[in-house]
Amino acid sequence: MKKRTSRQKILFAVWGMLFAILGDYLLGLGTFSMSSGPEAYKGIVFQVVPDWRYAVSSVLGIVAAAMFAVGAVELLRVMEQKYGLGDRKLFRLFKLANWGGILYFAFLHIAICMLPVVANAGMDATGDTRAAIDMTLRVAKSIAVPLGAAFLLCDGLVTVAWVGMVIKGMLPVRKIALICNPLMIALLGQSQNIILDGLDSGFESLGWLLMYLVCAMKLVEEREQV
Repeated sequence: MKKRTSRQKILFAVWGMLFAILGDYLLGLGTFSMSSGPEAYKGIVFQVVPDWRYAVSSVLGIVAAAMFAVGAVELLRVMEQKYGLGDRKLFRLFKLANWGGILYFAFLHIAICMLPVVANAGMDATGDTRAAIDMTLRVAKSIAVPLGAAFLLCDGLVTVAWVGMVIKGMLPVRKIALICNPLMIALLGQSQNIILDGLDSGFESLGWLLMYLVCAMKLVEEREQV
């Protein structure tokens, strides 16, 4: 059986993030939005959408996490063995963030999917949007700490490490590649909500996708096996 190249393995993460982006939009497009208008309750506007969207989104999140793990393990190995970054502090941060993604991405996605499901259940039980939002906020508060910690561990650390490694020339990529990270791309995505609420949903995953695509194309040759 032909052994996969390092580029092919790293690209698993890119394909995984495509699944994640699709799952993100099933989760976030046309569900919750923030508003200061009279139709909002506690600054939130909620639209009931079918539960199947969240079920499919959860499955896509699991598939995405598994594929990301394949790409992440190979990328870390390439950086450590080919580029000798094992003892560099920025690489250690990058490694920690990616292992955080391997361990937490599926949990994060499924946990967030549960919030609109709770809102839908609240609407079914009470017929009251305010009660549904209150129920959702109560559940959100109970998982806010692990969600926030995982977000800082994964997106926060990987952004800091990636920007640092690119600026310091630790990787053979152009400086413009520093914007290819989840936080910067997510911030750029916020402007898309002007067009349609929830249109920014997949931009954080897009940041991971772009970062891994740059690594796959620039850190290894097409047929190279590290």
